[in-house]
Amino acid sequence: MKDERLEKMRQEYEEIPIPAGLRQRVEEGIKRGKAEREEVTRMRKKSKVVTFVKAAGGAVVAAMLAITIMANSGASVANAMMKIPVIGAIAEVVTFREYKNATENENMSADVKVPEISVTNEDGTVNQETTEQINKTIEDYTNEIIAQYEADVKASGGEGHQLVDLDYEVITDSGRLFSIRFNKLQIMASGAESVEIYHIDKQTGKMINLKGLFKEGVNFIDPITDNIKEQMREQMAADESKMYFLDSETPEWDFQSISEDTTFYVNDSGKLVIVFDEYEVAPGSMGSVEFEIPTEVIQDIVQEGFVS
Repeated sequence: MKDERLEKMRQEYEEIPIPAGLRQRVEEGIKRGKAEREEVTRMRKKSKVVTFVKAAGGAVVAAMLAITIMANSGASVANAMMKIPVIGAIAEVVTFREYKNATENENMSADVKVPEISVTNEDGTVNQETTEQINKTIEDYTNEIIAQYEADVKASGGEGHQLVDLDYEVITDSGRLFSIRFNKLQIMASGAESVEIYHIDKQTGKMINLKGLFKEGVNFIDPITDNIKEQMREQMAADESKMYFLDSETPEWDFQSISEDTTFYVNDSGKLVIVFDEYEVAPGSMGSVEFEIPTEVIQDIVQEGFVS
């Protein structure tokens, strides 16, 4: 089964010791990536966000951990300011807390940034339902990452090898759609990338999934799936280094179809982009992969204002 194959691949990676110098190279890469994302954010003038960081003290766990948790339980420290237009022309405040953890030998560490979004209606009132829903979704997602990391630390007695970095950015802020993207990098024997993106339809003030972009009752799954498979075949034919789980000798393991909840975003050109995590549709060497869907593929079935 596909899940069994992916699990076996991950286990094989985790059993390999981290090569000397990998951590330093990874951390340098993370810093460069953050700097590039920050520059892009500064260039997106319509996506200004107000952020605050609240800090709290750390604690030593099992006499082996040096943990600093910056959360909503200590003295507030104004860290950076920007505003995000959410519903209509109304701008609301985004706050975040930061969880930082490092074992005494620094072989295991985590840096998880957690935003908090306030969704405001066009009349200036807070959209309580959507605000609570998106923040609960984000909280559950980030708490799961933190809990898994802490479980790994405990299981290894603090002597394991792991780096977890989770950051976020406002990736879409159009007249119709607001999207916030989480980029997770986990380093064990090798790097594993995953992406989580949450969306708000500005017209309705509701959180939506991929299905929410399209007109009621239309079949959007087949045309998008067919286009992605076509792109996969074209890429593999043009570049032998590219490989996807498609047209193989084990078709039951191949990419079959997207779903209503497949990860997506709309890029700066107004194009729908479908995102797959590492291992989801290709070997780990391909990393996280994305496919831009030509607008003509979906123009008759997508709701007005989402793509161009």
